[in-house]
Amino acid sequence: MKIDLKRCVLSILDGSTPAEEIDITVGEGNLTYVERKNMNYVLDRGVLDDVVEGDEVPIDVSFEFTWEYISGQTSGSGATPTIEDALKQLNLASTWVSTDADACRPYSVDLRVVHTPSPANCGDIETTTLSDFRHEELNHDLRAGTVSCTGKCNVTEATVERTSQ
Repeated sequence: MKIDLKRCVLSILDGSTPAEEIDITVGEGNLTYVERKNMNYVLDRGVLDDVVEGDEVPIDVSFEFTWEYISGQTSGSGATPTIEDALKQLNLASTWVSTDADACRPYSVDLRVVHTPSPANCGDIETTTLSDFRHEELNHDLRAGTVSCTGKCNVTEATVERTSQ
């Protein structure tokens, strides 16, 4: 199934309960993620013999989009943080809690993409969650009106759920 981000809501969530979040309505753009597994092939006298899993690898995430609207608010302020604030734990998102259970690790957020097909009888709602995301590069193109970001999630797999409309 091809997912058009125009029919999705991208959310950035913190680790509090209930979660602080911003919801981004995307105009144009894309989000990609790559799950990898390291496989070690063991030879026996030069002939393939066995396969064992190697070291775990974090998910690589990349997104670039123009956004049409951002909604959500932080507790108490009633104002909506920017995408940058949510990713960096700054300004209106300065009280956000990391999604990583280990407080000694750098701040992280969850990225959630909810795709709702339209019309409603054209498929199930699909929710993809990329947990413990940390941005490594954040780019802005003011002329194009785009935000692009790359980073990694401290997990090996995305969580994908389907629910009927």
